Amino acid sequence: MMNYFYNEFPESITALTPEESNHCIKVLRKKRGDQIDIIDGKGHVFSAEIIDDNARKCSYKILDVKNTAKRNSYHSHIAIAPTKNHDRLEWFVEKSCELGINEISIVTTKRTERKNINLDRLEKKAISALKQSKNLFKTDINNMLTLNDFLKSHIKEENRFIAFVDYDNPNFLHQKITKDSDILILIGPEGDFTPEEVELANSKGFDNVSLGKSILRTETAGVIAMHTINIANEC
Repeated sequence: MMNYFYNEFPESITALTPEESNHCIKVLRKKRGDQIDIIDGKGHVFSAEIIDDNARKCSYKILDVKNTAKRNSYHSHIAIAPTKNHDRLEWFVEKSCELGINEISIVTTKRTERKNINLDRLEKKAISALKQSKNLFKTDINNMLTLNDFLKSHIKEENRFIAFVDYDNPNFLHQKITKDSDILILIGPEGDFTPEEVELANSKGFDNVSLGKSILRTETAGVIAMHTINIANEC
């Protein structure tokens, strides 16, 4: 199985990070003269040759660009409340990145119990998922904002949805998605959005949608939403 190494700027910073260097030299036992593949998270795969097999700073020289991928025709963005258990949020990030989501925003709501996140850990999960899935485009992860501040920020997606438990809502997400169109979905905390928060989102152009009849955990709802977006755009 081909292993990828991540470097955001592989042509200007010609050495792997200490973590990537250790994996390359100590774990995979690569050595000087061996060729490796480096991805930048922007759709490029570089072929490189190791010139210094230092386990803390593995240096290389670029040989050529092996591949350049194209982004999806649409931008997928999920704004999600942080879960009480941080491991569950990391799981959501990992799985959504594997599915190829473009952007994740973390939003706090009235019923959110966790008021802080470890953004560095989430970034590492995104990079790990990038290398494992070989999607080639790294997911952008935005730092935490309150729901009010998020809704006041520049929202570029034309198709906006807020998913919450409403048994009277006949509109399922898969029925509302427009293929090849940018999409943003709000996912609430355990305990869901308050009626006032739903009303505020509606005033900002968000349509109410359902993810099904089951009551889902926050992280499960996020992954189902991302998978639904993918399926709707692949049909």
